[in-house]
Amino acid sequence: MEITQLDLDDNGHMKDYSLWNKEIATLLAENDGFILSKDHWLIIALVRDIYLQTETTPPMRLLIKAIKLNLSEEMANSRFLYRLFPDGPVRLSSKYAGLPKPKHCM
Repeated sequence: MEITQLDLDDNGHMKDYSLWNKEIATLLAENDGFILSKDHWLIIALVRDIYLQTETTPPMRLLIKAIKLNLSEEMANSRFLYRLFPDGPVRLSSKYAGLPKPKHCM
């Protein structure tokens, strides 16, 4: 699959999150110059789970709280998230999770 085959919005987010899979996530990340690590996948899965339950992407504070509850205390801080996603943890994790651009992100 090529990035040109995906139906993306102007910000590079998928228009239909139900078509998402790990191959698409990898392709989107590689297009941005990222190689997804185990930690990336944990955050992507959590953001996707939150979206599927609430129909919205979590703002940073709620994401950190969810990480603390569901993943680990060590990962539950903005410095860790910015090391993984330097251009915006919520926006990029949502993008790689196949979700719309968060309303609260510029």
